[in-house]
Amino acid sequence: MAQKYEFEQIESDGQQYVIANPVNQTAEPVRLSAHWIEGGDVEGEWERAVRAVIKNDLLGSMELKEGNGRIDRRQAIETLAEASDDEGDIVTSEQQAEALLEYFASEDIIELEGGQLVMLRNPNDTDNVNGKMILNWSAAIDACVEQITETIDRIENAKEKLENRIDDVDQDSAQINENLRETAQELKSLGDGQDVPQDPSQLSEEERNRFQQLKRKLIYHKKMKEVEDKNPAETVKQGASHLGDKIAMLKDARTVLANKREQFRTIAMEKQILPDDAMNIVNNMGELATQLVGVKGIDETVENTDDAELASIVDDIAGDVDGLTETTQQMTEEETTEDKATDLGMS
Repeated sequence: MAQKYEFEQIESDGQQYVIANPVNQTAEPVRLSAHWIEGGDVEGEWERAVRAVIKNDLLGSMELKEGNGRIDRRQAIETLAEASDDEGDIVTSEQQAEALLEYFASEDIIELEGGQLVMLRNPNDTDNVNGKMILNWSAAIDACVEQITETIDRIENAKEKLENRIDDVDQDSAQINENLRETAQELKSLGDGQDVPQDPSQLSEEERNRFQQLKRKLIYHKKMKEVEDKNPAETVKQGASHLGDKIAMLKDARTVLANKREQFRTIAMEKQILPDDAMNIVNNMGELATQLVGVKGIDETVENTDDAELASIVDDIAGDVDGLTETTQQMTEEETTEDKATDLGMS
């Protein structure tokens, strides 16, 4: 899929905007806020949009392969157009969603790859990943943590409801047993009070009718007891316990992911504060300093210093440090002695 927009930044009423001008002149320009590509050293404004796309596709069309996360470009546009968070809608239309994603690509936040968007770039691919892309991993992990938290809340609510029903199940089972006992006792009362009548035909007509009613009632309760025993309250308790296990596992995953998120933010900060060109400045200034005073260069000295010479240098430095420490300690003791003498002279 070819790129559809070219971008220019403008200012209007004191606000910075980006105008996405369509390559095809028949389409309408799209205005975007320039704040989308702003951010601090450990967080970027664009993460809100990236998080929304990834969260919706955690279990869907996001393809993770070789450490890179890709999603169908059209799917990402549709997802972003419908996405919202605590701050409200991310964008207002599919046109704005498409322009925003292309704007991110133009700023090396994500990459366009034919009909796909590379939302996550392998952080170990140091030649092709920058600090902004690493922050996308933090946004992705945020999305995972949010999803896990929502799932934990849902499972905990279900577990609580299930546990609240256990008492009802136990109570219902007890009532069935009570009904069986009462019916059995009433059947015995139709006889001599000790046993059920062996020959109901010897009973009066009224008692025979009652006998048949009680017989049916007893068998009904007995069958209900059999049904109940096939799904006892213990099964419900086990179900609640299993839900508890799942909650514990999800919480473990959330903890690990949250830690990894902070690690990625640290890596991103280092890449943005100390990029390769900044380190080159450090090295170049060091070489310049050696040249100013006429000593050998750092790189040349590193290359020409063998292991034995390095060990000797370390021993010399350690000796100097020990000597300095001993001298400092001696001076401190002398000062303390003098202070005490002065105090005695004044008293």
